[in-house]
Amino acid sequence: MSSQLHEISQSLQHKITAKIKQNGAISFADFMHMALYEPGLGYYSAGLHKLGASGDFITSSELGSLFARCHASCFSEVLLTCSKPVVMELGAGTGQFCVDVLTALAELDALPDQYLILEVSGDLQQVQRDKVAQLPKALQARVSWTSEPPTQPFEGIIYANEVLDALPVEVFRYHQGFERLMLINEADTLTESWQPFPDALQQQLAAKALQLSDGYRSEFIPNLNAWMAAITAPLARGMVLMVDYGFGQSQYYHPQRSAGTLVCHQRHQANFNPYQDVGLQDITAFVDFTAVAEAMDDAGLTVAGFTSQADFLLHNNIQQWVNENNGYAAYYDLVSEMKKLMLPDEMGEKFKCIAATKNWQGSLTAFQNNRLHEL
Repeated sequence: MSSQLHEISQSLQHKITAKIKQNGAISFADFMHMALYEPGLGYYSAGLHKLGASGDFITSSELGSLFARCHASCFSEVLLTCSKPVVMELGAGTGQFCVDVLTALAELDALPDQYLILEVSGDLQQVQRDKVAQLPKALQARVSWTSEPPTQPFEGIIYANEVLDALPVEVFRYHQGFERLMLINEADTLTESWQPFPDALQQQLAAKALQLSDGYRSEFIPNLNAWMAAITAPLARGMVLMVDYGFGQSQYYHPQRSAGTLVCHQRHQANFNPYQDVGLQDITAFVDFTAVAEAMDDAGLTVAGFTSQADFLLHNNIQQWVNENNGYAAYYDLVSEMKKLMLPDEMGEKFKCIAATKNWQGSLTAFQNNRLHEL
């Protein structure tokens, strides 16, 4: 670890322990928020190279253009029915998806009037601007950035790929009742402590009616409903589409998943210790898509579809995009990309796609194999 990275991590840990000393203890959700988003120090805020082969992990959109091209097919079904359509992408990573999906939408003659990237990281905004600069001028002109949801309503699409898994989670265990994971400071070391839930969070967890054995440990997103309402409030008409790794609630809280789903990523290696290299590694949890669907419903959306990434791509003509390219070398690369995106032991079943609509009654071809019954 370089001295600069060590200093970033140490500075962040000092801030976290200072907050603990001030408050006596902080929740894991508060710790995760600081570890990921503390201005200038958090994982997504400190200017670290996070994505791609030289970073900590690779998203589907970094594998090639197939992922975005299939999304363009789905997007076009909505955008062509909207007035002055807008696509708002949450947390656009390197900007590669934006570049590829706009290119594909141009080929389909279904471009949005505006492609808005909601990105809280100034560092990532610059990475995205550099990537978007590769587009033709006419497409570049459609792209703009914001650090918070727009106040003016729009028609179109709100899209998020691997955003939900980075929302801070409360960690709980069942031990003759529900207990909440808190962090205390002992000899300048983060130490776990279990404490009773505040009434509001206790009620939120009890509402899930989970049948758990003693010692069972897992997570939930405490502010999911408020976050979903804020993010989707500007959408007057159109679709919300979110892609991430996770399960419906019955699978998420399955008795055999008794250690939870929390995982960290650093240099393409997974580990289960969120307290090491704080600020230098990603911290994520799998997504409870039942809770996501409920949050969408509470936000005034109509949940329209839930399926695996493999089925989503299949019904968005991924095979067509592969076959339309000439040359064996290009075909081989595309088939390899398709396998990573679709095979069950790769991304095909681990990742799910959930769609909700607002004041929009069309059909979504991508959800022909609709698995709403799993939510």
